[in-house]
Amino acid sequence: MANKNKKRGFIGRLVHRIFKSQSGAYYGPHQPLTGIPHQEPVNPAKRKNKPAPAEPKPVSRDTLAANLLNQNLNKQTGQSSKQVYSPAEPDKGRPAFPVKQAGKPKKRKSLLKRLIKRTKPKQEEPAIKIEKPRPEGFNQVLRSEVRPMLNSLGLFLLSYLLVYLFYQFAGILAASGFGIDSVLYYYELYFPIGNYSQLWSRLNIIAITFISPLVSLGIAIVLLRGVLPLEKPGLQARLFFLWTAYHGATHFLGAFVAGIVTDLGFGYVANWLYMNVLFKILISLVFLLILALTGYYSTRFALETIAPAQRNNKSRVRKALFFRFVAPWLIGAALLIFIKIPDATPQHEDIMIYDAIIITSMGFLVIPLLFNQKAHPRPFGNRMNFYRKPYAFTVLFISLLTLTAFRLLLSDGLHFVIRFSFDVGFYK
Repeated sequence: MANKNKKRGFIGRLVHRIFKSQSGAYYGPHQPLTGIPHQEPVNPAKRKNKPAPAEPKPVSRDTLAANLLNQNLNKQTGQSSKQVYSPAEPDKGRPAFPVKQAGKPKKRKSLLKRLIKRTKPKQEEPAIKIEKPRPEGFNQVLRSEVRPMLNSLGLFLLSYLLVYLFYQFAGILAASGFGIDSVLYYYELYFPIGNYSQLWSRLNIIAITFISPLVSLGIAIVLLRGVLPLEKPGLQARLFFLWTAYHGATHFLGAFVAGIVTDLGFGYVANWLYMNVLFKILISLVFLLILALTGYYSTRFALETIAPAQRNNKSRVRKALFFRFVAPWLIGAALLIFIKIPDATPQHEDIMIYDAIIITSMGFLVIPLLFNQKAHPRPFGNRMNFYRKPYAFTVLFISLLTLTAFRLLLSDGLHFVIRFSFDVGFYK
């Protein structure tokens, strides 16, 4: 016990002595509180042939309380004080406290090493560099745009044939109203009565040559102002309607320019209205300006046919517009001019130049698409399968097949004889 007291500090030994003088019991960290009087243990080595006394066993709190109660009763009754252990429940063993494993002692560095200690420089974290996307090469862009380009080319050809047939049928109906037959070829509208017939008059010439461009203008206005602003048309229908509106605009605005140059078609209206040459040129320039403005402000309709992932990239969106509108116009215009080459002498000598100017005037619509960077298309991402890949080869095959049938069926001409009979009178 003396060794244990030496290990304690001064305050621990003082507390131990105070507790011992007051209670007579041993108090220490290695032995629990008991009701047995404390006895100083004697070192067994100092005793000669005497066994060391057994250490008292710990007593539970319930047993200790019973002993104190019996001692008080014995004092009151005058009986001898004996420790009476009540038949209490056996003491439950307390769980052993976890013993903290002592780690290996660290070797202290020598004074020389601590003085010569080198401080490692703090390694700064490398700054995160955001690399700009590398510009795509021409071959890479062409691979991704070849399918949309072929699809747009097929729709360009189909829409041209549709507008051309509406253009010619409007003239056929207008001529039939004046009792004039018509023959439709793939390159012109032929009138069997000839150019010098007495059936021609100033009124019917203006009416026949003006009705066709007017119908084309109506198609363009309806599609640009009524159909394309809606969200219902899908991707293919939207692209087809846009090409149809462009062809309708060129068959009115571009047809006037072509008529001024060749004195055919829409040019008859200006000639029979006796317009001045300067006034004709001024109107032609105004019509070309209207074509350019129409193409510039219709850029949002063109952007709606491009997937959002491509149109959000400014450097990518121009390439997409070029391959989907400018390239199909160049290829389609060359193909249409080649198909419409007549195999016989036409009634109107410069009819090929007239059609070629109308087709090439499409450039005033598609080229401004590349310069409008303020256009904001409407998002169609909430519609499933809206931007799915089109069946480009199927669309192109159908358009080429239709163009071939157009050339073969109208090579001999379709003769239209339409008579309108309208008479009002009293019945007898």
